[in-house]
Amino acid sequence: MAHLVLVLGGAGAERTRRGVDSVSGETEGRYNLEEPFCRARQQALREELRASGCAALLVRDRGQLTRLFNYRAREIFLAAALILADGPSVISRRAGDEGAVFADDERSFEAAYMASLRPGMSDLALAPLLALIPAGCRLGCDGDLPLALSGRVEPFDMRPGIARRQRAKDPDELALIAAAAAAGEAAYAAIEPLLVEGTREIDLFAAYQAAAVSAAGEAIGELGNDFRGGAGGGTPRTAPLRAGDLIPIDTGVMLRGYHSDLCRTYPVGGDWSDAQLDAARRVVEAHALALSMIAPGASCRAVYDEVGRFLDGYRGYTFKSHLGHGIGLSPVETPRINPHWNDRFQIGDVFTLEPGLYGPGLRAGVRIENDYVLAEGGVRALSDSASVVPR
Repeated sequence: MAHLVLVLGGAGAERTRRGVDSVSGETEGRYNLEEPFCRARQQALREELRASGCAALLVRDRGQLTRLFNYRAREIFLAAALILADGPSVISRRAGDEGAVFADDERSFEAAYMASLRPGMSDLALAPLLALIPAGCRLGCDGDLPLALSGRVEPFDMRPGIARRQRAKDPDELALIAAAAAAGEAAYAAIEPLLVEGTREIDLFAAYQAAAVSAAGEAIGELGNDFRGGAGGGTPRTAPLRAGDLIPIDTGVMLRGYHSDLCRTYPVGGDWSDAQLDAARRVVEAHALALSMIAPGASCRAVYDEVGRFLDGYRGYTFKSHLGHGIGLSPVETPRINPHWNDRFQIGDVFTLEPGLYGPGLRAGVRIENDYVLAEGGVRALSDSASVVPR
């Protein structure tokens, strides 16, 4: 598919290339989170605990176990951890679990007998930690209080404080998100030959997933999201692609718990109409407009409103979706670039921009999504800051 690359410009925006090398396919850097950062994140939460009068934080949320302890395992294998306000951090995971975790102490439990999982694994993971929790204390929680502790402690919801602290991503987290984005970029390149009439959407989805796994060099998490030709979005069907339709492929690769989120729009068969090409260029310009406004303290709603005025109604097309959102342990986090909220950008935010134009005359619509971080020196791209358009 012949193409050139339109670079998405913008004040203070530059691109950082990390992750999968596009020539060799080899992965640069490490996928694991780094121990100094994990321990610093634990220590920051100790400050929250002391300020809240909590003796400890009970960690059971899977994302927090990753962020704080570098814990990763299959979804069926649960774990738990405890961070004492004035003591050690302790993690409890199944006996025989592989992979480095960063804690002051480690406990284990039998998750299975002769490969058959034992019931109540959440309680099994908690049991080795119970003796470390002082009776009658105020206990920070990242979710509901387990029944085993009901009446024994005073629960304190630590989720707001955790969310505040996880919003600004550390360098090891940025490296994982960038690596996930690079795997997604490699997958886009791999599926270009399939973007022709007759290819089934589900086969396109399967090919993208296989290419992303191959590029990442390891298993990835659930792959979203939009793989429908002639539509603004939707999960893949068995329907074949039709020549002349646009297909926005909006998908996020999850690597070791951290999400990227990208969208590229292609014309099925490789030929853009004049109207489609004009809309694609307008969407590229919308990226540049948004990037020129984004700075610490800038209103997400104001950015949305300005870009919305630039896009919505252009040549009769519409833009009625959000403009972007934070990413990290969840595919949608703060900041929300959405008129229903008024978040403000902060240093350390990792976010997407996904402007688009939609209408029947386009045979669906054009959406382009890239990943960025707001760093001290300005906005930096974590994904390939370009869109594919014809020569």
